[in-house]
Amino acid sequence: MSTGPSEGHERLNRYLSRAGIGSRRKADELIAAGRVAINGVTVEKLATFVDPAHDHVSVDGKELSPPVETAIWIALNKRPGTLTTRTDRRGRATIYDDLPPVYAQLISVGRLDLDTSGLLLLTNDGEAASRLMHPSYEIERVYEAAVAGIPTRSTLRKMAQGVDLGDPTPARARAEIIARYERGAILRLVLTEGRKREVKRLFQELGHRVHKLTRISYAGITARGMEVGQWRKLRDEEVRKVRRAVGLGPAEDGARR
Repeated sequence: MSTGPSEGHERLNRYLSRAGIGSRRKADELIAAGRVAINGVTVEKLATFVDPAHDHVSVDGKELSPPVETAIWIALNKRPGTLTTRTDRRGRATIYDDLPPVYAQLISVGRLDLDTSGLLLLTNDGEAASRLMHPSYEIERVYEAAVAGIPTRSTLRKMAQGVDLGDPTPARARAEIIARYERGAILRLVLTEGRKREVKRLFQELGHRVHKLTRISYAGITARGMEVGQWRKLRDEEVRKVRRAVGLGPAEDGARR
């Protein structure tokens, strides 16, 4: 640990971000709250440097795995019935059960409910992940929802204009009916925020129950051609596309796939 840069050292907030805890701002917040330690000693200064080759860094007493030198991006076609978490006290299946152990430290870019399926992005690129989830970047998420009943044109207009769900701002979605079936309809929706249970809450407020929900794409990345439970690495052009969407260059801070 050092309070000044020296050969082989890097700033602590960058190290934490590369280890997958989130953005550098979040890392600074953790440091300021006294939740980060290096070699067992609580860090008191934001401008602290760490030696990745020799220092042991922990958050809330849990040691972090050293960050890899390259950014890893994974697309997972999430199975319904799996939790978007690393472990579950009740022993339920998680998304990490479908990934090799080497990817256990990747963070998910947002979450999907237990019974929701579809695309999840996972990465160790903390800064990009944080920006993708922040509403100010208005990153598009596309869903398909099977709902009870046939939403009217008036209902679709209300969704586009904004629905009060008790949050600080109204929830909005662009929606269109793409199919009808015996019990209701299938709609495609585009949202630019990732609020908790947003799609289900929207339909519930407007009088429709969601039978099935699948995320089709996130930031233009799709699960097309992937079986449920299957994962793949993002292609180089997809990584560049995702990072450009949040104002990051293809190799900022040496982050490459």
